[in-house]
Amino acid sequence: MGGTTIRLSEEAKERLALLKREDESFEDVIMRLTEDDKWAGFGALSDSPSDTRDSMKRLRSQMRDGIDDDIGEDS
Repeated sequence: MGGTTIRLSEEAKERLALLKREDESFEDVIMRLTEDDKWAGFGALSDSPSDTRDSMKRLRSQMRDGIDDDIGEDS
């Protein structure tokens, strides 16, 4: 199967990277986020409490890193 190259701004790539799970490619992220089930893209909740906890920790860390980056740019 062939591929197609698409161009993204750095900001768009960074936003996509925030949504990317550890075991996903950028293509996987796009496919997940564009599924018919709009809630499927959020991914923080899981059938397993352990998986949900890990997802929430990852999300908090990513948000903190983004806030730190924003604060660093304003300094």
